[in-house]
Amino acid sequence: MLSLASVRYRNALAVDGGPIARIETGELSVRGRRIPMANARLTPGLVRKGPMMLYSDADGTGTDRIATVARHKAVSEALERWAFHATVRSERAAEFGFDVDPSTTGMSAFPGMLRRQARRTSVLEAVERFSLCSWWEGRVAGRAFETDWPGVSSIAIDGPFGGVTVIAYAKSDWGGYVYGHAAEESFGAACERAVVELARHEWVLRAGWLATIAGDPVRPTNIFEKRCLFFASEEGHALFQERLATRPSLAPLRPEIICDSDIPGPWDEFATIWRFALRPPSEGYLRGGERYFFL
Repeated sequence: MLSLASVRYRNALAVDGGPIARIETGELSVRGRRIPMANARLTPGLVRKGPMMLYSDADGTGTDRIATVARHKAVSEALERWAFHATVRSERAAEFGFDVDPSTTGMSAFPGMLRRQARRTSVLEAVERFSLCSWWEGRVAGRAFETDWPGVSSIAIDGPFGGVTVIAYAKSDWGGYVYGHAAEESFGAACERAVVELARHEWVLRAGWLATIAGDPVRPTNIFEKRCLFFASEEGHALFQERLATRPSLAPLRPEIICDSDIPGPWDEFATIWRFALRPPSEGYLRGGERYFFL
């Protein structure tokens, strides 16, 4: 797909009248290989933010071998967050499935020529989250694989529309366990994306983990951060391994599409925001507590 980010994001910064307050750049170590990373922050008032103790409060993060593309990905994710917060509590929320799944799952921004160019990434993310929940709840099987990445193991879960979801996991050099997951049309592509997510997880969790084991525990209130810390522990990883060793006990659910549409709004000046959402297997991903594997 042809991205027009260099043109459509040209005026995205607040100094040019756009919604992006600033973009910060750096590098991420992905199992010994360093790649560019960028964080984008929206102008105040566009999103509602809860307290975060482990993860950055950036509105969008992007990584890529090309620094410019990493910046564009960060802007795209920030635009998704803008569209989500503007829509989830609006009168049109049900039109886009937010009454059933009030999360950013299945949202994608793409600065292309055609609106449906944003759809592919939306479908992959929705499939990833549906497959992850289905596996954890014992509805589908996951196959264990070693990867080409040193010290990284993985689980492959067949997607409901084809493709595969990969969960990558490893023990970090500071002692905790870290994870990443992604869906793609091939195992190799999904694995590579999952390992990048694992590296981001490893990077943000390190300080909180070391503080906790040093006797100054981090006590996040955000459920996803709580899960990160729990599944980094020996107890959490043992629960993860127990699930991996258990055969499915429930029938798989037929995926029900609750949204397959672009979300119009002021962000259209910069990119198309698409949402492809499936009815979740349960509400466990939101209400299942820290022992529910959905990071």
